Amino acid sequence: MKTINIFTFITAMAAILIFSSCDNNGGDDIPKKTGVVVVNQGNFGQGNGTLSFYDEEQKTITNNILANANNGAALGSIIESIQQHDGMGHLVCNAADKIEFFDINNFKFLANPVTNINTPRYMVVSSDKAYITCYGTYDANFMLPDSYVAVMNITNKTIIDSLECGSGPEGIALFNNKIYVANSYESSVSVIEISSGNSSKIQLEAAPQHFALDENLQLWVTVTSYYGTYPADKVGLQAINTSTNTKGQFIEVPGLSDDGLVAVNGSGDTFYLLTAEPWPGTATNVLEFHAESKSLAADPLVTGENFYGIGYNTSTDRLYVADAAGFAGNGKILVYDAEGTLIDEQVASVGPFQFMFK
Repeated sequence: MKTINIFTFITAMAAILIFSSCDNNGGDDIPKKTGVVVVNQGNFGQGNGTLSFYDEEQKTITNNILANANNGAALGSIIESIQQHDGMGHLVCNAADKIEFFDINNFKFLANPVTNINTPRYMVVSSDKAYITCYGTYDANFMLPDSYVAVMNITNKTIIDSLECGSGPEGIALFNNKIYVANSYESSVSVIEISSGNSSKIQLEAAPQHFALDENLQLWVTVTSYYGTYPADKVGLQAINTSTNTKGQFIEVPGLSDDGLVAVNGSGDTFYLLTAEPWPGTATNVLEFHAESKSLAADPLVTGENFYGIGYNTSTDRLYVADAAGFAGNGKILVYDAEGTLIDEQVASVGPFQFMFK
């Protein structure tokens, strides 16, 4: 099952950036302060995605915060990604084909969900509009000929338009009044002009997944083997020339996870990437990419097993890693400082993989 990972880095770009039952491990039933929202994807086909809340100061976690805030109401979906804008949280639910809205302060559901959307994946917000990558419907050969980017009016929560992109769109980014879309099924990036809706493509040599912007406003996209479809030496970070809409420098990242997850520190000079040994192995690492030298650190920052998600809290310089435990029960979150020293770990719910910092 594909994921992601979600984060927001500087105002120039919102980067690409969820319910099973679990006991309360501490904190308030409905957190109302700053902290970390943990997105638990849930089991595929079971509709048990959830949110947890982690209090950095108290080092406590509260699970099932949506159910706690909404009289036990179930989301009834796995969650593909999360986004926040102007006090509102957006849950992108691809199993239930909906966008659910909630107040990020009290976690109560808002208004009615958007349901006229087909397999949504990731979203980014600009002004009063949200742009959401959508797989569309699979054909008889399990291909995606009708993928698109849905345009949603944030104010009235309605889908108002669709934009052309490539097949299997995953991560999405906004930069210089353009939308960049990672088309994972066809190894290309779509570039969409917001003003006109005109679309073009940048052809790549592996499957793009998620975007990141560095300290020099250089846009990068992770490119993966897509479960062995592309050669190992084509896997890594691909720079995008946003002036000419062409490929720039390529940095090979051996073992980059097929979900291509990436987090960025507050200054934009360091990317954090998840790598994984081939199945059935479970060993995973966090690698650092240094933007100024355009090089990978010689040794992993963090090592472990079953790492499934990653995020970086730029307010506190904390690195968050999600351990899904192979979806064989509740996973956990691991909290590190910027040097890779473990600060805390807490049990979350099923399939933790994404973090929202509020």
